[in-house]
Parts: sequence; structure tokens; C-alpha cells
Amino acid sequence: MARRIESITAKTASWEYDILIGERFIARQENFKGILDSDKTAFVVSKKVYGLHREYIDSFVSMAKSGHLFLMDDGEENKNYRYAEEFLRGFIEKGLTRKSAVCAVGGGVVGDFAGFLASLYMRGIPIVHVPTTLLAMVDSSIGGKVAVNLQLGKNIVGAFHQPKQVLTDIYFLTTLPENEFRNGLAEIFKHGLIGEKRTLEMLQSGSWGEIKNPAFISELIYRSALFKTGVVEKDEKESGLRAILNYGHTVGHAIESFMEYRGISHGEAVALGMLAESEISRRAGWLSEADMNMIREILDKYGLIQHQINPEMESIMRHMAYDKKNIGGKINFVLLKRPGQPVIDQQVDENLLREVLGSVFAGS
Repeated sequence: MARRIESITAKTASWEYDILIGERFIARQENFKGILDSDKTAFVVSKKVYGLHREYIDSFVSMAKSGHLFLMDDGEENKNYRYAEEFLRGFIEKGLTRKSAVCAVGGGVVGDFAGFLASLYMRGIPIVHVPTTLLAMVDSSIGGKVAVNLQLGKNIVGAFHQPKQVLTDIYFLTTLPENEFRNGLAEIFKHGLIGEKRTLEMLQSGSWGEIKNPAFISELIYRSALFKTGVVEKDEKESGLRAILNYGHTVGHAIESFMEYRGISHGEAVALGMLAESEISRRAGWLSEADMNMIREILDKYGLIQHQINPEMESIMRHMAYDKKNIGGKINFVLLKRPGQPVIDQQVDENLLREVLGSVFAGS
């Protein structure tokens, strides 16, 4: 029996769009409305995902009036200007116009990259997201942030470009590797810690064995998508409240930049960042020891930290100094007074920061 399609409507100051969540529902005209009025559609698709789901993807590519397939290599190292120029040249060669659209089919890298292309081409054409990883389903496909990386930092060059539609199909999770489930669970856990109470309860009472249960994971996806949508609706351009979504990311992005986006996933870097920023919160007298134990237990239970890393401290500090959230040359953190009560724009004593990072890296 077909799983019911859940629908969330995102209403921001600049745009309104639907997020549909279901299983094998995309290749129907009544669902895939985001491309039907476009003269041409560039489908930017993960090579890996296309290899696994070619027949299904072809079935909805064929729904476009004039669909053109652009296969993309996965990996943060491919979110760069050189690759962007190559794709934009391809759009021109295929005759895309201001009435065309882009459809991203893949994980967060593909979505960020394709959205960035859509924001630039002809001064902006519509983007439709078909996220295929758990991380993209609960995070990067929602909210309109699109970007590419520079060597000095992640997502340094980008824009806010809200999607025309988000189609989240849990069918793609049937071939998702375990490490990619962990990658997405880190962001789901983040949402639980900063305010999505039921998600936190589910992760506390649940187990790794339940993660691939369609009902369990569908509810987690829906709750995370609804929570993030609610935050973005109140603060589209990250001028205030939306900054809570950066919990764990100040340290996490610095780790990713130091590692040159190789050898560690975004989710694992954020998990390390949440551990560090939670420990800073505890030492500030906010989080209790019981809260810290709960955070460590969930990180351990779901294996969200898999690797021991030993980065050079000065390099990590330098990468944090380039973080786009900083103001007035000061590194800004999101900290927790308690689960469900994040606080933004927090500066941390440098000696304390070095001490906490040293202990987290030593124990990772």
C-alpha cells in the first residue's frame, strides 16, 4: 500500500513553497508541479544516485517539457567555482532561458551546488530539490541557502535562493549507506537539542535498529523538516533566530575546512562541534552534567562520532576566525542554556575554547 504523502507549506517573506514527503511519489504530474511550466529543465543529478536509481530518475526527467541531464560528482571538494563554470556553460549550450528551471537530485552537495547555479543563471531561475540523503532531507534542501566553498572556508560564496518545491522521497534511503544515515542523524539530533522536543524523546528512547524502520525515520524527517521550516519562516535571511540552526557548526565547519572536506562527513564534524559547544555551555554554568551525559549517550548510541582526529589547533582557530557568522572580528557561537533553549552570538574565552577543543579532539 502506498505511504501517505505528508505536506508542509513554507511561507517566507519572499516566497512560498511546498515540501512533500512520501515514497515513490515523484513521477506523477500532480506532485511534480515545480518543473511543469518551465520550457527546459536542467536535472543536476549525483552520479552515484543515478547509478543506483536510473530507471526511477529517468521516469521523472521524462516529465519535463525538455529535460537535460547533468551528472555531478559527489564530495564537498566539487562545490567550487571551476565546476560551477563548467555546468553554467552546459546550461548555455542546452539553450536554457529565463523561463527554465533547475532540479537537484542528490545529497546536500548537489543541492547546494545546483541551487547556487540556479541563483546565478540569467540572474536567477527556479530550483526544485529532490534530496536523496537523510541529511539533505532534513536540512540543506529547506531554507534557500545555496553556496560553493573556497579553500579558506565552507559555503563562503553563496546566496539565499528559495526553492520552488521540495520533493522528499524516502525510497532513496533504501540504498543509503549506514554512514550517511549517521550523517543525517547528527542534524536531526541538533534539531532535537535546540527545540524539537519530540525528536529528542524519540532519539533517547529509540535505537540504531529502528533507524531504517520507514515509520520511525519518516516521523523524524517530518518533524525536522517542520521544525526547520518554522525557524526559516520567522527569519529567512539569518538576521536573528535562524542562527540557532548553526549550533555545532562553528567548530564543525572549521573541522571540515581543516580536513579539506575529505575523511570526515558534515554530520560527524557537526557532532564533534555539538560536543564541544555543549561542553563550553556546561562550563559556562548552563548545561547540567545530566544534560551532558544525555548528549554523550545519544552521540555514542547512534555512532555519530566515528573517527579520532587530531587537527592542528592554530589551524582550527584560524578557520573559525573566517566563519561567516562572526561579527567585529569575534568568533560567534550558539550555546545551550538547556536542551530546547539555545542562545546565539556568544563569544568564548580563547583559553577555554582551546582547552575544550583539546579535550574533545583527544577523546574523539
